[in-house]
Parts: sequence; C-alpha cells; structure tokens
Amino acid sequence: MKRLLFWILMVAAAVAPAAQPKPKPKPPTLEQVNEQLLARAALMIDPLTGQVLYAKNVDDTFPPASTVKMMTALLAYEKTGGFGTITIQPEDTRVEPSHVPLRPGERVEIADLLRSIIIGSDNDSAMALARATSGSSRQFVQDMNAEALRLGMTRTRFGNPHGLPGTGQVTTVRDLMALFNAFLAKPELRRMAQTPAYHLRTAIGLQRMKNHNKLLGVYPGMGPAKTGWTYESRHTFAAAAKREGRELRLTLLRSANKWKDTRLLFDYGFANLPPAPAPAPATRCV
Repeated sequence: MKRLLFWILMVAAAVAPAAQPKPKPKPPTLEQVNEQLLARAALMIDPLTGQVLYAKNVDDTFPPASTVKMMTALLAYEKTGGFGTITIQPEDTRVEPSHVPLRPGERVEIADLLRSIIIGSDNDSAMALARATSGSSRQFVQDMNAEALRLGMTRTRFGNPHGLPGTGQVTTVRDLMALFNAFLAKPELRRMAQTPAYHLRTAIGLQRMKNHNKLLGVYPGMGPAKTGWTYESRHTFAAAAKREGRELRLTLLRSANKWKDTRLLFDYGFANLPPAPAPAPATRCV
C-alpha cells in the first residue's frame, strides 16, 4: 500500500504544472514618480548625453548636510594629490559626530582622511583636511566657495567643511549635480565613493568603516555616492548607478527617505533611457 501511494505521488508531481516565475514588476511611470517622490528637490541625468531625465525644483535652495564633503574631498585631493600625512590638532577634534574620533598629535595619511570623509562621513577628518590644506578651516571655506563659483554653482553657499547645520549653507540639486560630476571625474575619489568598507588605523586602534550608502551591493548597478542627513536638512544624496554600460546620476535634497526615492528614480530612469548616440564615423587620413 505504501509503495502504491509513493508511485501515485510521484506521478502526480510529474504531471503537475510547473510553478510560473513571478513577473518582474513594471517600472514606475512619470505620473507615479511625481506622486511617490518624497524629496523636495531632485535631478537625474544621463551623463553620456547630458539629457535631463527627471527634474523637480532644481533651483530651490536647501541645506546640503554631508554631501558638502564631496567639495571638501575634491579640494583636498586637488591640493595634495592624496599624498602626505597630517598631524591632528586640537581644533580638528572639536566637532560633533560622526567622527573617528581622531586624537591631537597623531599623524594620519591624507588618503585615509579622504576615505574617512567619503566612506565614513567623519567630521573630524573633514576639519583636519580643511585646516591642513588651506592653512585654516576659515580659508578652506573661502576656497570652497571660490571653487563652487568656478563650477557654476551660483546658488550655493558653503559655511563649513563637514555639512553640520548652523552656518546658513545651502545648495540646489542643479548645483549639487555640478559638484558630483566634478567629484566623479577624479578616478580615486570615485573608487572611494563605491568602496563598501575599509579598515582605518588611528591612535584609538583599528576600525572597520562601513559605507553609509545602504543601497551599495543591494540595488542593481549602484555605484559611487555620498550620503547626507541632519535634522535640519533631512536626507540628502548624490548617487550614480550603471546598467548595461549606461550610467545615470541623481541628486536629492530634503527627502524623507533617500533610499526609496533613489530606487524610484533609477527604476524610472533606466526604463526610459534613450539609446546611446551612434559613434561619430572615423575620419580617413589621406
């Protein structure tokens, strides 16, 4: 009887219809993006063509939070090439968390401080880079604003190297995109911004610093990004993602949930990305 039941079950399993794979969810429409987007301002572009794929309140000003550190990293890298060491001073450490924390008198490689602000978003590392590369944090802020004007960031004002509130600094998603593009043009900074984690050794010991970008390694194609959040600014974000060789970039300000907004925008963007332009025909030398 048991043998008969066994064969009946085997035959039933063989003829049962195979489970159908779940259909892929449809990408959001523009109307759905407009309805569901939480950010007060957003911009998404195709850097290959310069085409704007989504725009919302691109010239409205909001606090940038730690996305400021892209400018800090860009300037410090341009001034040093990422080489050298910095002796930490007491004034570098007088800042709120996130911090390493650094200790006055210790010497830290500039490359490690750059990783610290890009991956770990550490405010004391930002202060150390600013002071050491411009002579003072006050001068560094002046250099930041001069560089912003050079990049065409006409509605941006920087007030400190780390992005904490209290200095009246503001930016727009259009300006933040100009900064993000300049930041990504430095291959070393780009690599740092998509590093999942790294180990930093300082006076307090060896620490594992994890990238604050929660979509890295989770959202398909997620690449370099810089996060930001304060109570005043809410979520801010600059991020790039790539699929099938095509990259999209977005910037967000004053979002209630940058992770949700980023998924929504990239899903829409990749579904509506026009074909890449045909390469220019090769010219013949005669």
